[in-house]
Amino acid sequence: MATTTESPGHTGDEFDTDRPDERRSALATVRLGAFSLSLALAGLLSVLFLPDLLATLVTGWTAEGAAELGIHRLHVMGIAAVVSVFLLGLFAQAYQPRKRIASMWGAFLVILAVTAGTVWYGVGRPEEVIPFFLLTGIALLAHPAGRRLFRRDDSYSPALLALVAVAAVPLLAFVATQLSLTTSAVDPHALDGHYVMMAGLAIAPLAYGAVSALGFVGWRLAAWLAALPMAYYGLMAISFPDQSGAAGTVWAVAAVIWAIAFVAVAEYSRRGPSGVRRREIERSS
Repeated sequence: MATTTESPGHTGDEFDTDRPDERRSALATVRLGAFSLSLALAGLLSVLFLPDLLATLVTGWTAEGAAELGIHRLHVMGIAAVVSVFLLGLFAQAYQPRKRIASMWGAFLVILAVTAGTVWYGVGRPEEVIPFFLLTGIALLAHPAGRRLFRRDDSYSPALLALVAVAAVPLLAFVATQLSLTTSAVDPHALDGHYVMMAGLAIAPLAYGAVSALGFVGWRLAAWLAALPMAYYGLMAISFPDQSGAAGTVWAVAAVIWAIAFVAVAEYSRRGPSGVRRREIERSS
C-alpha cells in the first residue's frame, strides 16, 4: 500500500498556495484542532447517549435481553450494529487518519443516510443523530488528509466491486421497503425511527464496501466494516425469524455468505495485482 511522508505541521497538498510558511502552519494547526475536537466531542456524545444501546449487541442475545426488548429486539440490535460500525469508522481516524481515509468516507456516508432519513420523515431521535452528523462533517472537512481524501491508493478490486454490485440490488430493495413503512402513523416501529435506522444498516455495507473496492487508502479496514453489519444482520434474521425486519432464511444466509466472501476476497487480494482480485490504477503523468 502506498504511504506518504509528511511533516507534523503540514497536512499535505491541501496547502499548495503561495502563503508564507507561518500562515500555512497556523491554518494546519487550526484544522488539526477542529479535527481532534470533533472526534473528542463525538466520543463524549457516545459516552452520554449510547452505552445502553451498544450493550444490546451482546445482551440482546440473552433471555433477559429478549424479555426487555420484546418486539423491538431485532430492530434495536440492528440499530446498535449500524451505530457501532459508524463509530468504528469515525474513531479509527484517531490514529493515523491519513491511512484510514476509506473508513472516514464510509462513516460519513452512513451518518448522512441516517440523518437524511431521520429529518425527512421526522422520526427517531434527531437530537442525537444530528450532532453526530455535524461532528462527522467537521471531521471530514478538517481531515489531515486534505485533498488526498479524494485520491485513491495504487489499486482497486474488480472482484470487490462485483460483490458490492451484487449486494446493492437486495439491499436497496430492503431500504425502499423499510422507508415505505416509516410513513405509518400507528406502527410503533415507525414512530421510534426503527425503519430509518434499519435502512441505514443496509446502506452501511454499500458505503464501506464501495470505498474499499474502489481502493481508497485504508480499504482493508473498510472491507471489514462493510462485512460486519451484513454478518450480524444475517445471524439475527436466522435467530429471530419472527421479529419485524427479519428477512427470510435464504436472504439471511446469503447475507452471512456475502460478508465472509467480501472479507476473504479483500484479504486474498492483498497478495498483489491479479487482474480480477486487484488491479493497479493507471494515472496520467
